[in-house]
Amino acid sequence: MATKKEIHKYVDLPWSYTIEQEDGYFIVSVNELPGVCTDAEDIHTAVRDIKEAIYAAIELHLDQGKEIPVPIQKSMFKGNISYRTSPEKHYLIAKMARRQHVSLSKALDHLVDLGLKSQF
Repeated sequence: MATKKEIHKYVDLPWSYTIEQEDGYFIVSVNELPGVCTDAEDIHTAVRDIKEAIYAAIELHLDQGKEIPVPIQKSMFKGNISYRTSPEKHYLIAKMARRQHVSLSKALDHLVDLGLKSQF
């Protein structure tokens, strides 16, 4: 059985949330813990209650010996990505970069921004 200290070690991590409003309720989901969510008529209650849901999920994971996914932290990333692609895509991106008078890295960054904006 997991101890409170073990559980709180995880509960206090910087979890990220998705907050949606549906039919007069606020739904708060923990991005790193699928299925862990709360709902309430006001946002403050939903956010407060999510800590209890995280606690219960962590306790269950630990008791069952399951791995607990931890939040991704910005500090883990330095901005360097090794990217492989086809010669055709490489050519097209280089052509775009030249047309826009930017480096290949800047052109790729712009394309990634466009893709991310369409997702969120």
